[in-house]
Amino acid sequence: MYSWFENILIEVRNEKGIIVDTTQHSNKVMNGGLNWIADSLRSTAFTPKITYLAIGGTSSAISSTQTALSTETFRKLVTNQTSGAVGVCNTITYIAPSEALGTIAELGWFAGTSATAVAGSGCMISRYLYAHTKTALESITVTRTDTFTAT
Repeated sequence: MYSWFENILIEVRNEKGIIVDTTQHSNKVMNGGLNWIADSLRSTAFTPKITYLAIGGTSSAISSTQTALSTETFRKLVTNQTSGAVGVCNTITYIAPSEALGTIAELGWFAGTSATAVAGSGCMISRYLYAHTKTALESITVTRTDTFTAT
């Protein structure tokens, strides 16, 4: 049996770079994310890389059939991706003090060749509810860790 685990780590830093809040939680992968992995195994023309983190302002319940954030307000290219242990991928996005100001209620990761800077584009891999009001006096680093295991 094989499993896909996703962990989200969010670090909020003040203007001096000191971590003032940390949130860590496992997350649900959407049906689109599961199909995305299956498509990457079937197609030579498929680009499975996660490329964007999007932020939205609505905290409606998560459904595995969702394909977009409820209300997307900000989107940013992923800052960095690294490999960890066997079967691990870390996707890191840095949100600068001047970016994504205001209410954050949801985060979503988007992948595929159709993922662009345009809201709602690409395959939404997963969605995470996160309640925070971002100010210009803080930055946020979001680290998504995907772990694929054989059990």
